[in-house]
Amino acid sequence: FLRIFLNDKSAVSIHNASRRFWRTCFPRRKETIMERPYIICHMETSLDGKIMGKYLWLPGPEGVEDSFYAVQRKFNFQAIIMGRTTIDDNRTLYKKPEIHENAVPLPEGDFLTGAKGPFLIAVDGKGKLAWEEKRAEENGISMDIVEILTESASMGYKDFLRRKGISYLICGKDKVDLPLACRKIKNLLHVDTMILGGGGVLNWSFLQDGLADEVSQVIAPAADGSCHTQTLFMAKEGLSKDQPLRFRALSSEIMADGAVWIRWKAGEKSNYDFDRDPDFRAVQEMIHANRS
Repeated sequence: FLRIFLNDKSAVSIHNASRRFWRTCFPRRKETIMERPYIICHMETSLDGKIMGKYLWLPGPEGVEDSFYAVQRKFNFQAIIMGRTTIDDNRTLYKKPEIHENAVPLPEGDFLTGAKGPFLIAVDGKGKLAWEEKRAEENGISMDIVEILTESASMGYKDFLRRKGISYLICGKDKVDLPLACRKIKNLLHVDTMILGGGGVLNWSFLQDGLADEVSQVIAPAADGSCHTQTLFMAKEGLSKDQPLRFRALSSEIMADGAVWIRWKAGEKSNYDFDRDPDFRAVQEMIHANRS
């Protein structure tokens, strides 16, 4: 890649060309007044970067608190936001909500119950999660549930949430508008600090949109080598691209249970045009041709 910055007639060193490359592809984040919460993506991964898998069933050392929850308590957060699949996997277990097909028409727009938080926020654009209560527990904390919906969510599902006493915010027409959701979470729910808790697709969407400030990664001293489970970050067609980002390590710590906790500062995504790089394209074409 560096050769695109080198002029054969110049005396520019490889070192200076490298610095120019990184500054061009990864510009520094501009400091702006936050119209959204400060967002920390806090996740536990295996040594091979997975957030799900057999390694999670391995018992930890006796008498030692799980590092993931010990670290989570260090953050002065007012909300945790998660994707629908993560919540269905761990909480609502793919049950079906009790929808009243004859639900009366409801006012358009957001619905707020007046709950003060802390909040467990679900990104559930079309409205599928079958909550049983209006509150959920996370690491010993009772949290008010809030749904992020789109305009495509049915009247019956919004009626279901109202009957449960669950607030919802309308953010986007057919696809969740994450920047709008973050602004509403800041301005309507008065959240200053929020934890982003997966899954991998939602994590990456936040980062690609420049909405996550830090990544707090607790690396378990285990791996399972599976190629069928989610990783920490996952691009998904129609939602995000695999345009790379750089991170800056802020700190690292070996925890009592053997895990390693690393805090990363998120940077801007690269603006490098990989489609116009003949070397990159040639390598990808070779790989695809010989692995198919």
